[in-house]
Amino acid sequence: MEKTNYKPLILCVVFLVIAVIGCTFWTKWQSRPLLGNTDEEICETIARTEKAKKAEIDLKQVQDGEVDGNTYRCAVYESRENENYPKLVMFRQDADGNFLWYEGDWLSDCYIYYRPIPPDTQVYEYLFPLEGTDYHFFYVTGEDVAYLTDGAGNAYPVGEIRPALLAFLPYWDNIATEYLDAEGNSLW
Repeated sequence: MEKTNYKPLILCVVFLVIAVIGCTFWTKWQSRPLLGNTDEEICETIARTEKAKKAEIDLKQVQDGEVDGNTYRCAVYESRENENYPKLVMFRQDADGNFLWYEGDWLSDCYIYYRPIPPDTQVYEYLFPLEGTDYHFFYVTGEDVAYLTDGAGNAYPVGEIRPALLAFLPYWDNIATEYLDAEGNSLW
């Protein structure tokens, strides 16, 4: 009577079971929500969406704001790929209080004011639509800019702490932004 060797068959079945379990966990890990509740979750989400390394992400500013009854969290960050040119990402709070990645289409982002000598000021402008309405976001470093004014003459104080993020400012058609010092003098 011939003896059947089941050892290769058993090893193959065990390998297939391990592969199925591993693929299931990998799929669930990949499809988990993109969260922004903590700085660590923000960095992890940025790494997953922007294909950056989590260790290379440097969060510069995180700020919440409310628009039309919805709470949004904006995070300004730099990474090795965009060093010296911060990017802005958005999260929206759901009914459970979690901040989830907000998929919006950028209208523009650029840096519009640069003064390399002390106080080494840079102003970055981001234009982002939230629920169909366009909003301005300004990220300001350095000490010389104290106010931004729009074409209608509205003044927006930058604040005392740098870097500063002016978020959720209404979009104005005539982008005649002026940068003023603490005394109200134009910097340009």
